Amino acid sequence: MAKLTVEEERLSESYILFELARKVLEKDLSKIAQSPMKLKDPYIRLLEQTLGHLSKELYSIKANMKKLGLKVQLNEHDDTFSEYTIFFRGYVLTAKYLNAHLKNQVSQQIAKLFTGAKAD
Repeated sequence: MAKLTVEEERLSESYILFELARKVLEKDLSKIAQSPMKLKDPYIRLLEQTLGHLSKELYSIKANMKKLGLKVQLNEHDDTFSEYTIFFRGYVLTAKYLNAHLKNQVSQQIAKLFTGAKAD
C-alpha cells in the first residue's frame, strides 16, 4: 500500500481545512448580511477580506496539488465522521476524519486568518 508523502499529506489536509473554512465563512457572511445588526459593515469587510486571502491560499494549494497529481474528494459525511478519497500517483486512499476534530482545526485556521497569522 502506497503512502502519501509528507508534502502530499500536508497539501491534502490544508485543502480540506481551507475548503471547509471557506464554506463556513461564506455562510457566516450571508447570515451577517441579512442580520439586523446596526454596524455590520466592519464584519462584512473582515469576512470579505478573509475570504479573499483564503481564495489566494486555496489557489496556491490547488496549483501544487495539480503539479503533484493529487486530488481530494468528499465522499460521505454524517454527524460523526467525514470520509474523503485521495487520489495520488495512481493510488487511491480513503481517509476518515472526526467532525469534531475538523471543526476545531477549521476554527483555529479561521482565527489565524482573522489575526493575520501565517496559515498552515
